[in-house]
Amino acid sequence: MDIRGFIEANNADESREALIDILTRYTQPAFGALPKRETDILIFEVMRTLSLLPEDASVYDLMTDLRITRAKASQLLFDTAIRKFDDNPALLDAKVAKALCNARFHQDADKYFVLEVEDPMVNANVKEKVRKAGHISDSSFNAALIRLPLEAVADLVAGLLPEDRQNAVKAELIAAGAPQAASFKNVVASSLKTLGRKMVGEAANGLVDEAGEFLAPILRDGTEIAAKWLPIFSNGDDHGDENSERVLA
Repeated sequence: MDIRGFIEANNADESREALIDILTRYTQPAFGALPKRETDILIFEVMRTLSLLPEDASVYDLMTDLRITRAKASQLLFDTAIRKFDDNPALLDAKVAKALCNARFHQDADKYFVLEVEDPMVNANVKEKVRKAGHISDSSFNAALIRLPLEAVADLVAGLLPEDRQNAVKAELIAAGAPQAASFKNVVASSLKTLGRKMVGEAANGLVDEAGEFLAPILRDGTEIAAKWLPIFSNGDDHGDENSERVLA
């Protein structure tokens, strides 16, 4: 990492403010009183503020750029994230929604989604939300990969959307052909199962990248729900199978 070259090429005002921040915080409440862990976090945050380290740097990026262990890189991400998310819980929910929008199908597509969540704070939050909803998440193969039952995904989605938004999404999905059900979670879970069955037929082996694309309009503005989901329910056989099943949430 060429720190000198980066600083010399960087905006002088930004570099000056970063130095002021470091010296101010390091000398509070007295010079040298800041524990090493807090000092590491301080320098790490300043490096990200200056874009010396990308805000979205992966664990591997930090390992190679900073020449530290995976455990150290994960801890830095966790420590900085927990401070940020404590001040702004909505930001953490936005990160969870982003993870869902990047979800993939497991090879058992009609049963499981797979999320890759490297950020340890977001990862822990997803698992805690799932646990509180009464489901079990599986990260036995890789800590960054979270395998979730489709019912757990439906609960996550419900937890991220206000009630009025849930009602609108439910109506849009049913209009596109989703099975009628009393609750929002039932409609979403049934829709995901129908989608999973389609994916099994198209790509039975390995992981499929399309899953999150179908959650994105649900979690965001909803304008593409009909365009995305109508083709999924258009096959009569699959539609009929879904209408005969009710998923309990």
